[in-house]
Amino acid sequence: MLSEGNNPPLYEILLHFWINILGISELSVRIPSLIFSCLTVLFIYKIGIKYLNNRVALCASSIFIFSNYQILFAHEARVYALLGLLTVISMYLFMGIFYDSKTNTNSEDNKRFNFKATKKYIMLAVINTLIIYSHYFGFFVLIIQFLFLMFNYPFLIKHWKKVLLSAGILALLYSPFILVISKRFIESSGGTWVQPPSGLESIYNMLWMFSNAPVATVCIIAILVFALFKYVANFKNELKNIYSGFIVFWFVFIFFFMFSVSFWIPMFMDRYLMPAAIAFPLLVGICADYLIKTSKYKLVMPLVVSLLFIITVKPNISNKRNVKETVEKIKELKTSNTIVYFCPNWFELNFAYYYNIEYFKDYDDVNIKNKIYQYLQSENIFPITSSNQIDTNVTKYADKIIYLDAGAELSYPNNNILKELDLNYQFKNEYKFYEVFSVFEYELK
Repeated sequence: MLSEGNNPPLYEILLHFWINILGISELSVRIPSLIFSCLTVLFIYKIGIKYLNNRVALCASSIFIFSNYQILFAHEARVYALLGLLTVISMYLFMGIFYDSKTNTNSEDNKRFNFKATKKYIMLAVINTLIIYSHYFGFFVLIIQFLFLMFNYPFLIKHWKKVLLSAGILALLYSPFILVISKRFIESSGGTWVQPPSGLESIYNMLWMFSNAPVATVCIIAILVFALFKYVANFKNELKNIYSGFIVFWFVFIFFFMFSVSFWIPMFMDRYLMPAAIAFPLLVGICADYLIKTSKYKLVMPLVVSLLFIITVKPNISNKRNVKETVEKIKELKTSNTIVYFCPNWFELNFAYYYNIEYFKDYDDVNIKNKIYQYLQSENIFPITSSNQIDTNVTKYADKIIYLDAGAELSYPNNNILKELDLNYQFKNEYKFYEVFSVFEYELK
């Protein structure tokens, strides 16, 4: 089932063993994401303190902690917090390779091919393998590192054996998944439900998501622009910092590459940009620290930026998908003789989880999905994709018909479900749930 889905299986495998121990409650299945997100803060701080300075480390950590974007994914039982953690660990190890090369001046140590000299390359290979086993967009992390190695040709020439070893380990570990990813790439290249960006407005809106609120977004954009102009104006006098340069490249390449490509193959979405979003706090911290050179006042801008995020944080931010409230409303309206339809049909697991969590008690059963279908049908609940699946022979015995539109037009445009219901039944009420859910209540004419 996972081989035909949108994500590789790492997160689902981890969650499988987690729920074997702690169960399938909402709280239980969301805790791993919270742990992943908390560990991400640690590595953001470690990057800042080791490769930049303590001001950037504290500012970047504060931005991440009080980011509504990151809080959202820390509260969801989805892969994105894990993708963020693996991304920052990978980048920490990658920057460490350059750091070790710079600080270790012993030519004999650099020439030796032993475990001590290559362990970070092996660790990097393992982490990078885990990234692309967690999400297909994890490949952007590998692309960033590959391009940066190409830009640092002298380093590559000096350490090519270790780089080749790391690449070989990754290829070997990922080889069992090559056929699956090839199939998924071919299927998704024909287009998905994701919409193309709407120009510069999409860039602003995405930065807004990263920055909590409009006022913070404008301030962050101003800081980034002023830092860029100041750097260009003083380019000849600037000392090159390979670590800050790498972080800038990390964010800019992923963010703008995905934006550009999305006009042909849409992918410019908040969750898909997680590898870039991890770089965002570090980028903003670097720019805020760069604006003021006077030692006495260097902490001012990082402190201002941190405060912007602290005062705009929303700890209980919604993911705009109020499934629980929607299903509770249906349960309130439903009687034993009520027929319930919902579209799209792949919404069945989301619906069933909140309708009756007991349906999931046999989650180790390989036939669990078919069983859930049977459970729902026994309750007169039917997932459909078009108006042709509305069975008038069944509905004529119902006291009412309830239809849940869970963003049906995105997956099945021109499904004509509402037209069919309006034609044959008496409309009674509509209940909207932010952002895409609508519940329609009908009676027999």
